[in-house]
Amino acid sequence: MILLLVIAVAIVVAVRTRRRTRERRAGLRAWAHARGWSYADDAPRLGSGLRGGPFGTGHSRSATEAVWGTYADRPAVSFRYTYKVTSGSGKNRRTRTYHHHVLALELPERLPYIELSAENFLTRTFGNDIELEHHAFNDAWRVRGEDRRTTYDVVHPQMMERLMRPDLRGANLLYEGGRIFLWRRGQPDQAVIDTGLRRLTELLDLTPEFVWDDARNRRGD
Repeated sequence: MILLLVIAVAIVVAVRTRRRTRERRAGLRAWAHARGWSYADDAPRLGSGLRGGPFGTGHSRSATEAVWGTYADRPAVSFRYTYKVTSGSGKNRRTRTYHHHVLALELPERLPYIELSAENFLTRTFGNDIELEHHAFNDAWRVRGEDRRTTYDVVHPQMMERLMRPDLRGANLLYEGGRIFLWRRGQPDQAVIDTGLRRLTELLDLTPEFVWDDARNRRGD
């Protein structure tokens, strides 16, 4: 009897989850259509080949519920990124699913990997960060980069000042694969798409032109 009850509850939960997913995706599709953007339930190429941020972690990775179009004259995208982490074995084997809402803008030129995230005791003690000439910024942010010169050029004093404001302080940012990404853990929220893309636009507008010139020179143009 108990087993039948458990099965019945599982069926009800699964049906409700599928219905909520259909409704959510229908809302996103309508939102995208209203502004001339595109929508796809599944977007497997998003996040593929990336190693920073939430990408390249765990297993069963997927990019879904993607909307894309143009924002401030730049190609933009918003999507759900999910992965699973399995630990333990036998009866103690557990799998946990992590959801992230990811926003991204295309860069004028591809830059070396740069990642910024909130600093904490563990990353401050054991991390291999790039230190910048701003003590308060170093206390608040963990900065990692493939190329130190490019990282210093991108995260310059005016950029640090912008990143220290409350709306971006503690955010997760990644330059990789020809895009700048902003993401947070949790369920996607279409109400924050424009706000997040506006913040990414501000960061790109603060990037000196010589950074893009250097990037063009590196690829031989």
